[in-house]
Amino acid sequence: MRKQILPTLTAAALLLAAALPGVAGAQTDAKPETRKRVTPPPAGPAKEVHFPAFQEKTLANGLRVVVIEQHKQPLVSLRLVVKGGRSYEPEGKSGLAEATALLLTKGTASRSAQQIAQTIDFVGGNVSANAGLESGYATAGVTSDQLDLGFDLLSDVVLHPTFPQDEVERWRRQALSALQIQQQTASYLASRAVERLVFGNHPYGRPASGTPESLRGLTRDDFVAYHKGHYVPNGSFLAVVGDVKPADAFARAERAFGGWAKGADLTLPQVAPPRYERNRIVVVDKPDAVQTEIRVAQVAIPYRDPDLFTAEVYSSVTGGSPAARLYEEIRKKRGLSYGAQSFFVEGTQPGFFEASTFTKTETSAEALKVALDVLRDLQKEPVPASELDPAKTYITGAFPLEIETADGIADKVLEAMKYGYGRDFLETYDDKISAVTAADVQRFARERIHPERMSIVLVGNASAFTDALKKTFPDVDVVPVADLDLTRNDLRKPKAAATAPAAADPKALDLLRQAQAALGGKAFVEQKTQIAKGSATMSPPGAPQPIAIPTLVSYRQYPDAERTEMTTAMGAMVQAYDGTRGWTQMGPQTIDDARGQMKERHSYGYDLLRKVGQPGYTAHALPDEPVAGKPAHVVELADAQGHTTRFYLDPGTNQVLKSAYETNGQKVETAYSDYRDVNGVKVPFKTDVSQDGTPVLKVELSEVQVNAPVDAGLFKKPGA
Repeated sequence: MRKQILPTLTAAALLLAAALPGVAGAQTDAKPETRKRVTPPPAGPAKEVHFPAFQEKTLANGLRVVVIEQHKQPLVSLRLVVKGGRSYEPEGKSGLAEATALLLTKGTASRSAQQIAQTIDFVGGNVSANAGLESGYATAGVTSDQLDLGFDLLSDVVLHPTFPQDEVERWRRQALSALQIQQQTASYLASRAVERLVFGNHPYGRPASGTPESLRGLTRDDFVAYHKGHYVPNGSFLAVVGDVKPADAFARAERAFGGWAKGADLTLPQVAPPRYERNRIVVVDKPDAVQTEIRVAQVAIPYRDPDLFTAEVYSSVTGGSPAARLYEEIRKKRGLSYGAQSFFVEGTQPGFFEASTFTKTETSAEALKVALDVLRDLQKEPVPASELDPAKTYITGAFPLEIETADGIADKVLEAMKYGYGRDFLETYDDKISAVTAADVQRFARERIHPERMSIVLVGNASAFTDALKKTFPDVDVVPVADLDLTRNDLRKPKAAATAPAAADPKALDLLRQAQAALGGKAFVEQKTQIAKGSATMSPPGAPQPIAIPTLVSYRQYPDAERTEMTTAMGAMVQAYDGTRGWTQMGPQTIDDARGQMKERHSYGYDLLRKVGQPGYTAHALPDEPVAGKPAHVVELADAQGHTTRFYLDPGTNQVLKSAYETNGQKVETAYSDYRDVNGVKVPFKTDVSQDGTPVLKVELSEVQVNAPVDAGLFKKPGA
């Protein structure tokens, strides 16, 4: 129960901090494991796997249909795979494949997005779509008595999407907001950057979610064209798994998809990835990072490579299982991180191998060296049976679990068929894993893995570890995060010719300065501290009932430091941000703000009004809009990174009636009222917050102090 309480309260604290006027993955201090470890009993014999029999039929239009009977539960899973992944995107259209898939369920010729959702929800089923490296996917899950509806909805969204313009714009807002959050995280930047280094101009190196520029440039015509060219039956597969007879399933598939018109045959473009004769090392300098994300990668094998099963075992030994070497060496022995892993991604063409970890800034060079040493050591000596056998058992033990459900079976069958394999491949999977020997793994490590030529990316505070890194790797390329371009092989934005700054919007600046004056003018802009006390009622998404917050206290030390304390029936909680890192505490548990949500919050909302007229901030006046039935002036204020907040101003008093912004795919609106003068600053004592139009928070302040002394130690993490 406590695991559910903390995320809910954390969400509450984040919204509280955003609501109070003037308030705008985890850092580790890992230590080597020293406790006595109990040796677990040896693994039992692997469970014999019998993959369910399946029947296959190809429709006249080329769609291959496979049916697998599974009558344990009255459920049926439908899963369609097309050649519509990001590898087929035109140059400059990153994000098109994923967006096209996501928009399939947002409106068809006969149903709106709401009707699609209501229809499937009414029968307790699901319909969804997405895209991956090479494939686009559309799925439907229903009870067996609703199979007609399942086929009807799946065929409707796949064959007849209309890509309504309002849904396109809603997707764009959410995608840009989510991408904005991702691009603030070191883990995302490290993973995307190393993929670009490994693949260069090859389609496998494109960012799946696109870039801000590509997402802004995609049009409805792009989605229509991509759908027309890639959502075709020839080269596609449909799996029907569950409580259904093959003859019945084939007949339904014929009715639903038999009229689907064939398209042109599709093949992946042949682009040779770059080949490096020595390590290519890039450090992405992110000065505000409190830890370093490390990625080591290279081009590896295609799915149909004869070494596929050896690669699986190699990865399990290296970093794909709980007792893998990367984890043992980096975490257990040296305490450099809480995690380390490795994996392969295979495709029609050679995919990639990646090893990854994260560590404290000061141990960045050491952690990288240990990771590379692990890969080199696997070339030198055969893996002992004490490591090899558990690594293989981990894979073979997981396989039966992966095919326990209809969805799991469909995934495995379609993956095999997509790459030209049949039932025998799945039936003998465990046997082929078990047959891999220590000599096979060592040969694979020597012939197929090249630590000395791998691409390496570190994302963190470069000034704190680059000198140590250069002692081992003299050729280190440091790229400031502001100059990072994930669409270019050198990862650097091109040097643009000097351009004249954008013309200022005099009307917008005048309106915002009037708003500043209404809030206290110089006293507001130069405010040093604030202490606010009050109460609140919170209705976070997913909470079974509103949460009463009878007491809350917030402390601010401008421009960035903040602390919010609150008590509820579930317990007391503290959330704080010191201007660099954030943390949340509930009882004895303290959690770092690994996703950077607290830092992100300072890019939006009420506090931006103090930035009016400063370099890097631009304002635009928009048409008036009603607020609570009365007209309001609307002004948009944005920083250099594109974080944008709209302010709605009272035409008579110039006070802020409401602010609105979008972040992480959600629209957050905050209404302000009951302004009172506190030491020359006008403070709204009542705020109401909504997310995507749903009220989620009401705050009432009882006491506010402006420029009272605030102890800077309040914002520091306990024990830091």
